Amino acid sequence: MNQPTTHRDILMGMNLIADLLAPTLGPNGGTVASGPTAGGRAELLDDASTIARRIISLGNPQTDIGAMVMRSLIWRVGQRAGDGGATAAVIARRLYVEGMRLGTAGYNTVRMARGIEQGVKVVSESLRKLARPITGETDLAAVARTITKDEALSAVIGEMSFLLGPDAPVVIEKYVAPYLQRRYIAGAHFGAEIRSMYFYTQPEQRRAVLTAPAIALCEERLTETAQVLPLMEAAINVGAKGLVIVAQDVSGAALGLLVSNQQAPAEKKKLSLLAVKIKPVGDELRWAFTDLALLTGATILGPNHMRKGATALPQDVGRTQRVEFANKGVVVVAHDSKRADIREEIARLRQLLIDTPLDDEDRPKYARRLGTLTGGVGELKIGAHAKEDRAIREAQAERAFKVLSAAQRGGVVPGGGAALYHCVPDLLAAAEAERDDNVAAGMRVLATAISAPLEQILINAGVTAPKVEMQYIRDGGPTTTYDVFSGKVADAATCGVLDVTDVVSQMLSIAASGAMMALSTDAIVYHRKPKQSLQPD
Repeated sequence: MNQPTTHRDILMGMNLIADLLAPTLGPNGGTVASGPTAGGRAELLDDASTIARRIISLGNPQTDIGAMVMRSLIWRVGQRAGDGGATAAVIARRLYVEGMRLGTAGYNTVRMARGIEQGVKVVSESLRKLARPITGETDLAAVARTITKDEALSAVIGEMSFLLGPDAPVVIEKYVAPYLQRRYIAGAHFGAEIRSMYFYTQPEQRRAVLTAPAIALCEERLTETAQVLPLMEAAINVGAKGLVIVAQDVSGAALGLLVSNQQAPAEKKKLSLLAVKIKPVGDELRWAFTDLALLTGATILGPNHMRKGATALPQDVGRTQRVEFANKGVVVVAHDSKRADIREEIARLRQLLIDTPLDDEDRPKYARRLGTLTGGVGELKIGAHAKEDRAIREAQAERAFKVLSAAQRGGVVPGGGAALYHCVPDLLAAAEAERDDNVAAGMRVLATAISAPLEQILINAGVTAPKVEMQYIRDGGPTTTYDVFSGKVADAATCGVLDVTDVVSQMLSIAASGAMMALSTDAIVYHRKPKQSLQPD
């Protein structure tokens, strides 16, 4: 399918998705009902990424093209930034509409796309100038509230993020009734599975705690008694009263030996035991073992290392102050002798994060490793009566923690779409200074597009003259926004309407990228039997 039909079909699909998501913007935004689940209930959703993922096809190949462009960019925003999918949809749609209009008028769309790309850099720099650092848990709670729309949950999330810092992992535990509680645990957290219920020291809480144990790291599957006996002997030789075995898996005769020793009478038992199967795979598995070795001083054992478990020596086991298994994870408190090495690795990872672009796919991995090594774990316990409500609260909490981590690193800007709107003068000034008319046109298109989210939020709030309120916001200066609850233009920090600088910047970059791809599309090839994707990419 060629022009002009191509752009018409793309716009049709983009409009359908943008029209679906635009009403969800802002605190007065609505929800989207997703057709009946297996239980016969409709899902009520306000998270753009989840809504986009539910859309597999609109039933028409012509509209599917634009819809899938939007689905992909919204999903990428959710995965990388944690929030901002609906805002991205509104911006991408406006970029495409304005760009197509100027393209029809004779402007070069490729050169305009370059102007949009340059404009994104101008806006990102302007956002940096507008940003201010987080001053406490109140600011963090205000940002969390834009995601959860729940005062109590936002306050707890703000407190946890503030106390634990931007890098610490948080484990979320769901309850089958309304519940909200938190717990703080010292140590590094790794996803793991306990290999037998007999290793629990507190069976009623499904928890195992060992104090000052030896620890063995086996990057291999342990199935024979000959693979675990040397580990137990090594632990006894170093004077430990307990042994934790972290392996790719422990089963068969090896597991049987460990369980029988764990069940032995207290007077005969020489070691308290805990065996866990580490969950990460691929690079994540390699990093998990590397970090555990750094925390404990243990030697990694396995076929790809100097020794296997079957030939382990006393110097191969490490030491740790405390190990706790609970809620599908093991928490390891580092040995005092390893503090200097850990600080050195933390400094290296922090520098990596500074040097790595926000949209780099390796950045979340560095952040997770940093969170592991900084040595604090939060446990958030939330509940609701209905299964769907529990899933929604869990997803909101996960998004909020991700966004608050970015807030602590890059600061916050006025929320409610106001920060982008305050960047318009800088963008128009850059367009005025640009000699290439097509590039300048692209910058002006972006200036129009980044004003759209604020206007949409005002419309959703029932403001009858949004353009007038927008002028009041501009006149109020770069710290102002619109407080939907009071119905007034106000200082963003005072009224707690805040967005995260890095999230806004990432969201804009992804929205612009998707719109530019759509603008540069001149032909569409329709497949007779198109492949459907459950995972947007």
